[in-house]
Amino acid sequence: MGKFSFRKSERLAKRPQFEQVMNQGRKHCTGTFCTIFFLPNRLDRKRLGIIASKKTGNAVARNFTKRKIREVFRHIKGRIEPAMDIVIISGRDLVSLPVSVIEKKVFQSLPVKR
Repeated sequence: MGKFSFRKSERLAKRPQFEQVMNQGRKHCTGTFCTIFFLPNRLDRKRLGIIASKKTGNAVARNFTKRKIREVFRHIKGRIEPAMDIVIISGRDLVSLPVSVIEKKVFQSLPVKR
């Protein structure tokens, strides 16, 4: 289970961490689905931060969106090289997409081992 877990150490939790990735990192827009920021870090692990604004929908829709993004991260984190901090800002259309489509879009946006 360790390979597909999402530990506390793999999360961006503080506002300065999010701001650093968004200000200094690279940005990739995937249409109206989401915007992805990524910045290589000197840690030995990948970290994820999720932003789901009220534009996404009500609380149920936002939480569902965040669960989908975490699931995608759990599946592709082993193929991301080098270790980096990732911030994903969800868009309105992300709620209706299946996880497989989201995974393809994120996979294409990040520098991953193919």
